[in-house]
Amino acid sequence: MGKGMVFLLVLAFSGAVVGQGVSGTWSGTVDLLPSLGLASTALELSGTVAGWRVGGKGEWFGADGWVWQSLDVAGMLASATVEWTMLFGPLAPAFLYSLGKVTFPIASADFTFYSAMVGPTIPGYFFSGGPAGGMVIAAERDLDGFTVGAVVGIGARLQDFVISCLGTYKKTFPVDPFPGGFQFTYAELTAEGVPFCGGVTLDLGLAFTKEAGFHHLEVVARGLPICCGISFDASARFTTVGKTVAVEPKWEGVGEACLQVYGNAVFTDHTWRGLEIYGFKARCELGGCSYAEFLTAFNVAKVEEILDEDVFEDGEFEYLKLGFCGPGCCGGRYSLDLGLYFKPTGTLFGLSRFVAEAGGAIMHNLTVTASFTAEVGGDMGLSVGWVFTY
Repeated sequence: MGKGMVFLLVLAFSGAVVGQGVSGTWSGTVDLLPSLGLASTALELSGTVAGWRVGGKGEWFGADGWVWQSLDVAGMLASATVEWTMLFGPLAPAFLYSLGKVTFPIASADFTFYSAMVGPTIPGYFFSGGPAGGMVIAAERDLDGFTVGAVVGIGARLQDFVISCLGTYKKTFPVDPFPGGFQFTYAELTAEGVPFCGGVTLDLGLAFTKEAGFHHLEVVARGLPICCGISFDASARFTTVGKTVAVEPKWEGVGEACLQVYGNAVFTDHTWRGLEIYGFKARCELGGCSYAEFLTAFNVAKVEEILDEDVFEDGEFEYLKLGFCGPGCCGGRYSLDLGLYFKPTGTLFGLSRFVAEAGGAIMHNLTVTASFTAEVGGDMGLSVGWVFTY
């Protein structure tokens, strides 16, 4: 799709919302250290036409310029809720991705249809599977106090689909279209809130894929009693790459704590030999959005694979995070997040990096943020940002 077509679509949406109560946001970030410059800015506009919300969002990044342009539509069609989003890559320029979602009730069940399409690979933008398209059908129903559900993928799957630009900027969508045509891809069955005994309930999930067969099994037990108002939730998730066990103690009137252990079961000749522990994370909720969190990775690569996230840098294996929040200006709230990252050896206690992020409203329609990063014996980074709504 040429640049002219992209601009025509943008103009069409813009013209449709003119005079229809246009609203939006303008956000941006300015780097102050190590050098002064505009890091990013984004402009989002939306309005209403015949009861449907239409809008779009453009995003610019430093010297790379206009990287993302999205268009979206949402509204009601009879008893169905309809949402549709398209993403374009102005640097190419080209169509990148589209996602449609239709939700409606039938009898006592709720159905959701997802339709996703990804364009061909183009210079500057990187993703897997293009061009491809598919759909996912999800159904959910209440049965006397608990909920059962089923998901079937036909050429697509409900999992993160990531598009990156220039190896730096990323967009993530919830439906991943697979190459190979319109055919069965995977199935998942779930049950939530199943009564067990003594007030304990179970959440169960089992998924299969066409390529590998078994994909994952997840079991969550909620409300396991101990005594004195103390109980805990326990969960275990088994996948083909690892196992995750989580324990979340609860004490009535006191904050919640959570312990997650990342590991894998070791089998030799179909015989269980023990467990490999890759790491663990402890998190304590202190009320509101205040928290304390500690993560140690014995095997950094495995932990990041299970979390599907780049957590550490340059030999780091551990972090301590603290978060605070409270009432702020103009009916809003302030937040402050602090992080300390560690290496096995080096400076005091192996401290390698300090990260601080803060934010809060200074007007009813203006929020400011600040981010500071300092590497021990290395560079420092400082940036400020804003979100202005109108």
